Amino acid sequence: MRDLRNRRSDNPAGIYVHIPFCERLCPYCDFAVSIKVEIPHREYAEAVIVELRRRREELDGFSVATLYFGGGTPSLLAPRWLERIVDEVDALFGPGEGMEVTMEANPNQLTGENLARWKGLGIERLSIGCQSFQDRHLRALRRNHDGEQAYEGVVRALGVMDRVSMDLMFAGPSQTMEEWEADLEAMQRLVSDHGLDHVSAYNLTIEPGTAFAIRQRRGTVKVPDHETAAAMLERLVEACQEVGLRRYEVSNFSVPRGESEHNSSYWRGRPYLGVGVGAHSLRVFEDGAALRRANPRRYDRYMESPGEPAEIEDLSPEDHLAERLFLGARSRFGIDMEELRERFGQSVGAELFEHIEGVLDDLVERGWMERAGAVIRPTNRGLDFSDSLAQWLFEAAVE
Repeated sequence: MRDLRNRRSDNPAGIYVHIPFCERLCPYCDFAVSIKVEIPHREYAEAVIVELRRRREELDGFSVATLYFGGGTPSLLAPRWLERIVDEVDALFGPGEGMEVTMEANPNQLTGENLARWKGLGIERLSIGCQSFQDRHLRALRRNHDGEQAYEGVVRALGVMDRVSMDLMFAGPSQTMEEWEADLEAMQRLVSDHGLDHVSAYNLTIEPGTAFAIRQRRGTVKVPDHETAAAMLERLVEACQEVGLRRYEVSNFSVPRGESEHNSSYWRGRPYLGVGVGAHSLRVFEDGAALRRANPRRYDRYMESPGEPAEIEDLSPEDHLAERLFLGARSRFGIDMEELRERFGQSVGAELFEHIEGVLDDLVERGWMERAGAVIRPTNRGLDFSDSLAQWLFEAAVE
């Protein structure tokens, strides 16, 4: 098998492969997942390969810089079928340099044997869904591991993989600040003592239709109030700074140059091809227009015709520009006005850019954004209000 980590990264694009299988359904999850007693490894991998072949031309003119296996729980897919998908990406898009290959995994799967096999497939970066190290909190989230498994699993992964990221969740059911402090202390030890270089931390959002939403209506689940959640976020930012992790997106922290290239490509507006159940894609055209599409969320419907979309949305250059501004307000990569003028200037006109520049100037004066050459990016304070920033900039482009 060719080394996928040596792929070209000029004019970059990404590939996202959704593996929907899970051992159980978490009560907060609204992703496209499938709970099966027997996982159809071969059937599903072959369907993904069919879709990759059918949609290959969508990345013509781009270099695949990142490959990301997400879910669901992609580490449940048998390694031989993960390898088949990886080989197909290699065959379809060709070797080059600089490719980041990431897979999500749960702590209870981080055995030495699994880690060695994943590393042998060319997977260089592992994203581990710990969520917490507190057993009471993990039981409330209905996770299938305990705190000790989570901590030891991350340590074990750090001894094998090139790079490791860890997910945490805060403001969960009845979570206390003391429990959150204990999680942050564990995170800091993993960074300082074992070399963890990336942390993603999410404020629990109770989505409609989830088990938590039903229980919240019944009054059987209670989450911390907004003030407590805000205090937890503030403490998270401080704890990461204390061990050298820089906040580069609303929920993501890393050592310098340790950012997730794949996720960063979303915030930078790069095109990506999403394959598998429920996967989303963005195709970008030379005039600034774009095409967004989504695959069916139901497993059986996807399997009937892999690559057939459930939804397609055409984005005009104005709509796409608005989206780029929205995303730029949520990360320290910010908004590169020179790049946006080059891409969209012929399609949307100078007056709109002048209006956008005026809104950006106002946000800089307020201290919510700052200039770094041609790039205007949110300040640390601005990231705390990123939803409002993003909304203001989106509206500036569509007025």
